Amino acid sequence: VTRMFGYDGAPLALTPREHAVLEALISRPGRAVAKQKLFDEVFALSDDANVDAIELVIHRVRKKLDKVTVNGAAIITLRGIGYLLQPRDAAP
Repeated sequence: VTRMFGYDGAPLALTPREHAVLEALISRPGRAVAKQKLFDEVFALSDDANVDAIELVIHRVRKKLDKVTVNGAAIITLRGIGYLLQPRDAAP
């Protein structure tokens, strides 16, 4: 099962977990989202996952974003805080 996001007219096929991560970041513009918060939203009913599994999902979403855009959105890791979605040209 995949869900579609569009970025600048380009389709972005995402798994349900990838979609949930991107949606959580998009819904909080300019604000960092804690790793635990993302985990709770994405893996809410999964007993066999641990909080570090969110890193793999973030990695896959980053790769997919990179395929559809050169200077578009980037997921930034804020060590000890969480993740932030921001325009790539504003990324540190």
